[in-house]
Amino acid sequence: MSSSQKIVISGGPGSGKTSLIESLSAAGYRTFEEVSRVVIQEGRSLGKANYFLEDPYAFSEILFEGRKKQYEKAQKMTPNGTLPYVFFDRGIHDTYAYLEAMGLATAAWKKKMEAYRYDFIFLLPPWKAIYQTDEERKEDFQQSQLYYKHIKKVYETVANTLIEVPIGSVAERTAFILKQLGDHG
Repeated sequence: MSSSQKIVISGGPGSGKTSLIESLSAAGYRTFEEVSRVVIQEGRSLGKANYFLEDPYAFSEILFEGRKKQYEKAQKMTPNGTLPYVFFDRGIHDTYAYLEAMGLATAAWKKKMEAYRYDFIFLLPPWKAIYQTDEERKEDFQQSQLYYKHIKKVYETVANTLIEVPIGSVAERTAFILKQLGDHG
């Protein structure tokens, strides 16, 4: 029994990942939502205004465990006919990339993330025209660009296939991703 292909959609904060995941889900694909928003909300309920900055290792450990559970669940999914993909709103490696961007990456964290592989990584570049902050996204656009740089660097070292998604509407980006997967299939 083979597992479904695991596809990560990543990029800096506010680059349109969640909208793409929602579009793919609406089209019938299996998807996993971003883990960090829930962790940030839980941190706020514990009095942590910016959980990642206040306790980066604890925050990252919770993210890692949540993303690892998603990965393991996807490992058990068999291909679903004409929809053989499982899409993730960020992957395990994003956790390490954020630590690296903050100068907090360690050899132990690098080893943890290197144990996992995805079939395809789609990166969404920073896009100022759509960038917005909200209750969970506190970073400014410059920080989004910094995180993107590190996310790209980390995935370049572990990716089977890394593809940058051009700026465009959600429908255009969704079509681009599905075409790329079809071209590689």
